[in-house]
Amino acid sequence: MIIAIDADSQDTAAADHLLYDLLDAVDQPVVACTHMIPTMVLGADRPHVAVSLTSTADLAEPIRSAVAGRDVGLAITRPGASEPELAGPSRLVRGAYVAAVEAALGTTGRVVRWPGHELGHGVLPAAELRTRCGIDHLEGLGGVSIEDDTLIDTLDFLRPLRRDGRLVLQVQPAAGDLLIPFELQHQQKCCADH
Repeated sequence: MIIAIDADSQDTAAADHLLYDLLDAVDQPVVACTHMIPTMVLGADRPHVAVSLTSTADLAEPIRSAVAGRDVGLAITRPGASEPELAGPSRLVRGAYVAAVEAALGTTGRVVRWPGHELGHGVLPAAELRTRCGIDHLEGLGGVSIEDDTLIDTLDFLRPLRRDGRLVLQVQPAAGDLLIPFELQHQQKCCADH
């Protein structure tokens, strides 16, 4: 089952916050992602972020309860269903639908929760990080080479990307001959000091 929610989140931090609220409402293993919704989907003046939850369990009722009273679009796809269940304002339903399709295809999305995420702590050799955390591929930015024994400081915050059905963690060089995730937990917004 895939449940996608568009709450018109302005950035990934707001979308992560929504996902944490939703994850508190379910007690099943899930793959939780954020999805960029471009302006062309909505005809709006700015892009925003929607979220999706994928699980083998039926999460529809706990998720509906968690978003009750909020202005959200929902797209719920069940195995074997001929079409998704849609609810909410049409401008947000379109974004939720896009997120549901991306989750189903596994082609894109920023992954916030997945089986193995809880094991991504501390400094780990690349091979162990992949095996322990369920990361399919480590991608070194800027041509950085990654061997099985390359040390990666997870900084206790991993946000892999979905690409062709695989989890890809982008990493970059850091001090002490370590690599760190490209996405840091506390990002400084571009031009924040201007």
